[in-house]
Amino acid sequence: MNEIFTYSSLALILLLFLSSSIIYKKTRIWKLILILIAYALYGVIRLFPEWITFLSAQEVSEYYSYFLYFIVLLMAITFKNKIKITQNLTDYDFFELEKELDEVKGVSDLLRLRFINTIGLLGEGLIFYETGLEMMFITERAAEIIGTKNNEMSVDEYMAHMHEEDKNQYIQTLKKTNKKSPNYEMKYRINKNNSSLWVVEKGKLFDHDGKEFIVSSIKGIDIKLFPETLIHELDTLPDESQLTQVLVQARKDKEAFYMVLMHLTNIPDINRRFGRDVGNLMIAEYIKKMRYHFAREHNSIFRITGIEFALIIKEEQKYEVLKRALLSGGDLINLRLNIGGIQQIVYPNVGIVRHDPWSNYEVNDFLNLGNKALEEAIRNNKKNYSIFGE
Repeated sequence: MNEIFTYSSLALILLLFLSSSIIYKKTRIWKLILILIAYALYGVIRLFPEWITFLSAQEVSEYYSYFLYFIVLLMAITFKNKIKITQNLTDYDFFELEKELDEVKGVSDLLRLRFINTIGLLGEGLIFYETGLEMMFITERAAEIIGTKNNEMSVDEYMAHMHEEDKNQYIQTLKKTNKKSPNYEMKYRINKNNSSLWVVEKGKLFDHDGKEFIVSSIKGIDIKLFPETLIHELDTLPDESQLTQVLVQARKDKEAFYMVLMHLTNIPDINRRFGRDVGNLMIAEYIKKMRYHFAREHNSIFRITGIEFALIIKEEQKYEVLKRALLSGGDLINLRLNIGGIQQIVYPNVGIVRHDPWSNYEVNDFLNLGNKALEEAIRNNKKNYSIFGE
C-alpha cells in the first residue's frame, strides 16, 4: 500500500467532510458512515490482517486504494450544496454572502489542487470515463504511459493508440461492465515509439445522480526474460531451492501431500508465434488460475524453470478435483486464455507423486520420482499426465 497516498487520502476525506459540515452547517450521515468505514478498514488491515484470509496482501492493498479513490471522488463531487437566499437582503447581507462564496471557492480550489497533486504521487495513471463511454479524462501519468499530451479525449481517440487486434476486447470489456459486475481487469497493447507496450488496466464502475461512470488505473508491463519478468504473479513465486526446504519440513512434520509438476507444453510455440511477452502473460494468467483452484496456501506453488512449475497439494479434496480434471481433459486444466486480442489454450503435461507420513524417501529421491512421472507424461501420446504408482 502506498503509505503517502493512503494517509493523504484519509486526511483529504476527513477535511472534505469537516469543510462541508462547517460551511453548509449540515452534516451528511452517509458521508460520516463512509469515513467510519474507511478508517475501520484501515484499522483492520493494519492491526488484524489475519482476518482477511480470502485475499492476498497485494489484493487487499489494491482494493483498499480503489475504495479510497472512490470516496475522495464522491466527496469532491458532492461538496457543493444549495445556499438558500431569502428576500429583503441588505447590502451588508450581500457583502457577507459574497465574502462567504469567495471563501467556499477558495476551499474548493484548494481541495481540487490537493486531489490533483495527491494522484500525482501515484506510479499508476488514472482514467476517468464519462457516462456513455464517449469521453475520458486521463492523468499526466496515464498520458505519459500511452505517449500523448492530451488529458481529455474521446474513447475512439484513445483506441487510436491501441494495437489493432486488442481494440475489440477493450471495448467489449467496457460495455460488459455494469452494476452487477462493476470491476474489470484487462491487458492490451499500446503502440508507442514504433513498438508495442503491454499495459494492464483495472477499473471500477460507480453511480452518481443516476449516471454511471468508470474510474480505472493503468500501468505498463515491462516484459523481460525469466526470471525477472516484472509480472507480479511470476516474480514473487518461490524457486526450486525453496521447494526443497518445504519438502524437508513437510517430511519432518509427517504430513501427507501430493507434489504436482506441471510443464506448460505449448508455451514455446506461443512464444514463437506471438512473442515472449505474450508467453509470459499467458503463463502468469495460468498460474493465477492454478493458485485460485489448488494452491492458495503460502509456499504451495513454485517455479522450477521458465515453463515448469510445482504445486504442493495437502487437501485430499483439491487433489480429487485435479484428478477429475485430468481424466476429463476439461478446461480446469487446459485453460483458454485471452490476452489483448490473442486467444490461446494453454495446456500442461503433469507428473504427480504422493508423499505419505510413513514414506522413507529422501527429499532428492522424492523429487526424482516427480521428475520421472513428468517425463513419462511428456512421452505419453495418449494422456498428458502420469501418477507415480498408478
